[in-house]
Amino acid sequence: MSAYQRQNTQFKDEFCLVKALADVGYTQVEVHETPQQLVGYHGDMRQRANIIVRRQFIGGASNDIGFLKNADGFYEAIVSDYDSHKHNKLWMTSLLKAYAAHGLLKQAPQLGLIFMSKKINAAGKPQIQFAVR
Repeated sequence: MSAYQRQNTQFKDEFCLVKALADVGYTQVEVHETPQQLVGYHGDMRQRANIIVRRQFIGGASNDIGFLKNADGFYEAIVSDYDSHKHNKLWMTSLLKAYAAHGLLKQAPQLGLIFMSKKINAAGKPQIQFAVR
């Protein structure tokens, strides 16, 4: 049985986090007002989380991964030791970049900006272009 590790994140917006998870390949995501149990490889019930990617969508012998909303409004990532080789610091950085891009897209109308395009540059970094209203 693989132990779960918790990691504080910068994620506070549920919508942007779910969109970011889709950007990194997880389109099947559960969102719960009340935290639900994560399930391990052997079907054992584990920690609880509000946003869950079930193990069948992660692959192989994986466990569920989740994000628990804390009292301060920020989400805490919950990833098993087994899955930490795939969901490591590099993966979390990719998720954070996707989250930030969705945050910009969400805030753009309030800032008087109109979304024009989104592309990946030669360095592999996303570029978002806006126009001023």
